[in-house]
Parts: sequence; C-alpha cells; structure tokens
Amino acid sequence: MATLLSLASLVFTPVLAQVDAPVIRYAGGKIFDGEAFHARDLCVRATELVACPSSPDVEVSVDGTFLTPPLGDAHTHHFDGPGTLAWHTSIAFKSGMFYAMNMTAATSQVAQIRDLLGGPDQVDAISSTGGITGPDSHPAEIYEALALGAYSYEDQLRRADEIRASRKVADDAYYVIESDEQLARKWPVILAGAPDFIKVFLRSSERYDEGYGKWGPGGGLDPRLLPLVRERSRAAGLRLAVANSSIGDFRASLAAEADIITHLPCYQDSSQDPTSPYYDTDSAEECLISRPEAEQAAAQDMSVVLIVTEWAKDRPAEQVQWERQNLETLRAAGVQLAIGSNAYGSTLTEGLIAGMSKGFLPPAELLRIATMDTPSLIYPERELGCLDVGCEASFIAFAGNPLDDAQQLENIVLRVKDGSELAVE
Repeated sequence: MATLLSLASLVFTPVLAQVDAPVIRYAGGKIFDGEAFHARDLCVRATELVACPSSPDVEVSVDGTFLTPPLGDAHTHHFDGPGTLAWHTSIAFKSGMFYAMNMTAATSQVAQIRDLLGGPDQVDAISSTGGITGPDSHPAEIYEALALGAYSYEDQLRRADEIRASRKVADDAYYVIESDEQLARKWPVILAGAPDFIKVFLRSSERYDEGYGKWGPGGGLDPRLLPLVRERSRAAGLRLAVANSSIGDFRASLAAEADIITHLPCYQDSSQDPTSPYYDTDSAEECLISRPEAEQAAAQDMSVVLIVTEWAKDRPAEQVQWERQNLETLRAAGVQLAIGSNAYGSTLTEGLIAGMSKGFLPPAELLRIATMDTPSLIYPERELGCLDVGCEASFIAFAGNPLDDAQQLENIVLRVKDGSELAVE
C-alpha cells in the first residue's frame, strides 16, 4: 500500500501544483480570434489559460494592447546546433516566434541541442535532421561549403570543384539516395538520428532523367523513389515534408501523399544572374497549380508552407503574379496554409509586413495563419495557436493593431511563454 500511495503522489503532484498556482489576469487587452480583435481578459494559472475568477491573485494591465498566440515558423534552418542556439533564440523571441520546424540541419549538431529546446525560456523546435536528396543535388553544396569553410558566395564559386567533390557531412546534414536498395540501407541511419519528421528535396523532378541542373535549379531525389520514402515514413509514424521547386514536384508530392509541401512552385526568383549555377527561367506551365490539383491537396489534408521572406523582395512581376494565382487557387480549394522564413538569419516579421502591405493575403487571414495555423501544424498534438480556456499559456501583445497597421508586427510589448513573461532586450 505504501508503494501505491507513493506512486499516486507522483501522478497527482503536477496537477496539485497547477491547481495551487496563483491566477494571473492580463486585463484590458483585445484578443485575436482568427478574424478580429475583441476586448477580453486572459487568465493564466501555471502554464495553462483558465477561466477568469472574480478575484485573481495577480492582475497585470495590458490596456490598449492587441494579443495573439505566438508566431510559428514551419520552414526554418535555425536551431541547427549549439554554436547558434543563443542567437537564434534571441531573434526568435524578439520577433514573437515561439515554435519552429527546422527543415534540415546536421543530425550530429541537432543532437547536441535537443535537450535544450522547449520550456519557458527556449523556443520549442522540431527537426527533420538531415534531408533526403539525390546525387549532386541541393542541399549538399551548401553544407559541404560550410564544412570546408567557404562561407561567401564568391568563395563558393571559386572552390566549386572542391565543394562538389567533398563528402564531409554526407549522411549527417543530408542523405543521398539513388535507388530503393540504397534507401533500404540508409533508412536505419536516418532513423537513428531521431528525426521528428522526414524531409525530401525535389528539384524540377519532372526532368530528373535528363540529369537537369545537378547542383543548380534542378536535381533532388528521383521522384519515383518518393512513394517508397512515404511508405517508410508512414511505417515509422513520421510526417513527410517535401521541398518543391516546380509544378512537377507538386504533382509528385500529391501522388506520394506527402503531408507537407514547402515552397510553392517557382517561389524563388532564379533568373537574375546568368553566371550563377542556379540560373533558370520559369514559365507559367512550370509554375501554376490547377484547381483539381489544389482540390486533391485539400482532400489529402496536405499542408502548404509559404516562404514569406520572398514577399519582401523585389521580384519579377510575372513571378509575383504566378504566386498570387497559386494562392487564390489553394485558398479556394480549402488547402491548409502555413508560413516559413527559410532564409538563414532572417525572421518572419519583414515578410509578414510585406505580405500584408502587398496584399498577398488579407491581413486577418495572414495573421491567423502565422499565429494559429502554423503553430498547430508544427505541434498538432498540443493545445496551442489559441487563446481559449485550456490552451497553453503562451501569447504576445502588440502595442497597436497589426490588422490596421502591418508595421505593428515589429512593436511587441509583451511576451508570455508557458505562463512566464520573457525579458527580451
């Protein structure tokens, strides 16, 4: 009986601690419900939002502010190792981003920070660890260049042959797969890195048999292997995220029933520098998603991650129009959208401001995607991306209404994570 009582005390201690914790009321603010802001108080007990009692233990005035759940970033390469963790955490919290989906990093580096992620003073982050690609394909050129100390673009061009020959971080930062037999051999190695999901690179995969654009705009995994990766990821209980570059990649992702695609087709301009190894020019045929394809994506519950940092750039008018058309098609079909930053060292803020200002999406819809839909995509099993009773006690407050003035996204005056206020310089 003594043993049973001891076990019972262990089970109920966290619950009692939650019940006994003081209730803090954040009073006077306006709360975002996914469409608009409405006057309502928020009450926090420990790490959870609770119904407000008539007499809370503590009251904090947030009068005149506008509260939302924290931002989520569903395509970042931050939180990739111990050397950058403090920097990435600092810029994430400053921008109001508390939830991150790392879309490829060196497995050995991620392993060193996994126990440091999450909780009141750290960003909650999941990782694919290394991504799966094809021979001579992205992202090998990036990770091998970094491993060789070639950090500038000019240095990488000068040392291109050396970088191409290097294999210093193969089967760590990326996995080259050329056949089903090789996939079978490497799959245990991939799973040994404890990925939270599986990431695959497709790069104009409709032209794979041409050897098109290896270490350039094309390359990536042989699309015929993608269904095999999907079968293995599903058997391992892992979601499959696929990076797309073209409409052929989108169609291959649909056929394989990928859970997530990241990047819209032709999302990134590659037509500005004919001397670049990434030089390419796109056409509408290579870039536009059809309504039936979008409806199939919606029926399969496939989520699409938009790279918002591209919205802040000066891009060709034709490319911008293709992206607007794809967004309209996806929205009309009811496809679940999320956002990501992708660009190393960047946050979501500038892209979100540009997205609202340039009208890529209506402000309320984009704010909902950023603060509700994206966090829920990253952590579907958790009660986050919401400010209702029972949700996790994490939120941010803007000094002004970001739906009226997108620049207010830079003006965060309060950050609460897991019930604790963050001090951000």
